[in-house]
Amino acid sequence: MEKEKLIVALLAIAFIGAVVLAIFSLSGFFSPKLENNAANFQQFASQANPEDVCAVPAGTDPAQWREHLSHHPDLYSQCLK
Repeated sequence: MEKEKLIVALLAIAFIGAVVLAIFSLSGFFSPKLENNAANFQQFASQANPEDVCAVPAGTDPAQWREHLSHHPDLYSQCLK
């Protein structure tokens, strides 16, 4: 009986922890993203490397960066080869 209570308590704690983690993850608490709008355009522009337009900016996922560049083939065709 005591062992069953311990298992139920551990499962309840794990469930509560998973719910809390999901809430924080979905809220963006752990990885705040910089939104692209007029107010913070300079922050985006300052992340760019003027010497290598194909370079992935710090903190950016390479796959997402490549996808972004693919939306501008006229500007970044050399990066998409």
